[in-house]
Amino acid sequence: MPDFDATVSKNIKFVGLRFEYGHSNGIVVQNAENVEIAGCVVANLAGEGISVNGTANTVRSCDLFNLGTGGISANGGDRRTLEPAKNLLLNNHIHHYGLFKRTYAAGIGAQGCGQIVRNNCIHDAPHNAVLYGGNEHLFELNEVYRVVMETGDAGAFYTGRDWTSQGNILRHNFIHDLGGGDAKHVNTMGVYLDDCDCGDTIEGNIFLRAGRAIMIGGGRDNPVLNNLVVDCPIGLHIDSRGMTWKQWNNPTDPSWCLEEKAKRLNYTQPPWSQKYPRLAAIMNEDPKQPLNNPVRRNVFVDCGKQVCDFDGNVKKLLDKLEIADNLAVNRSGAKTVATAPAIKGFASLSGTPEKPVDLGLKDAKKGDFALPKDAPLLKELPSFEPIPVGKIGLVKDEYRQELPAR
Repeated sequence: MPDFDATVSKNIKFVGLRFEYGHSNGIVVQNAENVEIAGCVVANLAGEGISVNGTANTVRSCDLFNLGTGGISANGGDRRTLEPAKNLLLNNHIHHYGLFKRTYAAGIGAQGCGQIVRNNCIHDAPHNAVLYGGNEHLFELNEVYRVVMETGDAGAFYTGRDWTSQGNILRHNFIHDLGGGDAKHVNTMGVYLDDCDCGDTIEGNIFLRAGRAIMIGGGRDNPVLNNLVVDCPIGLHIDSRGMTWKQWNNPTDPSWCLEEKAKRLNYTQPPWSQKYPRLAAIMNEDPKQPLNNPVRRNVFVDCGKQVCDFDGNVKKLLDKLEIADNLAVNRSGAKTVATAPAIKGFASLSGTPEKPVDLGLKDAKKGDFALPKDAPLLKELPSFEPIPVGKIGLVKDEYRQELPAR
């Protein structure tokens, strides 16, 4: 049994408590409404830290560490009606988890509809930082580092194999120093939209030494906007696995029956057809093709292997991907840095060892990517929108008076 287990809870607040040294989970709250867990320590457990299911619940400014499986999971909302749960995971420090379950035991897990994951810090784990599925989740202002340290074919943020996982936004996160990648073989991803996943927006994130920074595995309708990618072997990967893999939409494989999953949610009828009109028409628009993945206003700096990794089929579809206003930078003109792809929508900027490119980033070596108004980057790419670097990660509040060192 967990240290605390509540079913059908409402209007309860847990503040400043410690849940430690157990052989199961820490806190499990089911069918809850307006339950807040704030300033608590949940640690040294064989199972998961905190599990919340319900509506308008909050896990805020908690410290979770030394956990056998995952950190915090949130579920709730109604995917059929797209009614959001509005559960809030805010300002939590989650680290050294997945001690016994080494894969798919994430720092934060989000399912259902409408979870909000903001200003958390997640680090030091063998596999995912954030594992999600469902609809209308918001992941913003989180810092993630030293995760996927033991695993390949894995992402810090991971979702996949579902057309209906629509409306999720990954915005203004700082993802850096991931494991498992090098310039010769990159099998670790910052954001990994696996196996034809559709409908996620990746906007305004910073990727630093994050392997293959962004990977879209055959999916569609995934905007990649205004991201800053620095010192990653591969900046962006888009492939066409839906066009080449035999298991695509396999009705005999429950994990791959993409159309059947969509039918269960009546995706061609309101409210789904109104909220996601492109999904409603997917079977009439070459569903195997990775269409409508806009790539705009991104900056790729010193990518060691490739700025963009597009397979042969994707290259034939580039005119359908809305690629525009992207910049590839080779700061010192090194031959070991990849050149900009020779396609419309990319400009290149290269310096020399004697005169390296100065983009105006405040202190990139220390991970401070703040841009002053007169930064040269904004002159080279005026459409790039400065990322709110100072707002990313943990913040001080009434429950968290000190910020931990990295």
